[in-house]
Amino acid sequence: MISDVSNESIGLRNFQIRKERAVERAVEKVRHNLGEKWQDISSIDIDTFVWALGETWAMMGYNSWNDICFSCITIDGVNKIIEHGQNAHDHKKPAPAAFDQIHALLDALEQK
Repeated sequence: MISDVSNESIGLRNFQIRKERAVERAVEKVRHNLGEKWQDISSIDIDTFVWALGETWAMMGYNSWNDICFSCITIDGVNKIIEHGQNAHDHKKPAPAAFDQIHALLDALEQK
């Protein structure tokens, strides 16, 4: 019996799983670091934050992502990422430009 699942489909699903896990770990570090401040972020903004991180992860290299100190991000940094993500989502800014700005914010958090 020949499988209907192509290697491309398997590769895409593997990519999606790796992206989701990377973002999940990053969000957990941010949530833990912000403590009670995390509760002040609306669920819609959290969804935007998660989406924006996922899209940025897809643009970054694996090593760059792993060098980011997500537990060092401030509430202001989170709000900037949400703002850039919302601008991309609402087409107020081209998505690549928004994710480049998020990438720059995250690069500033790289562990030396």
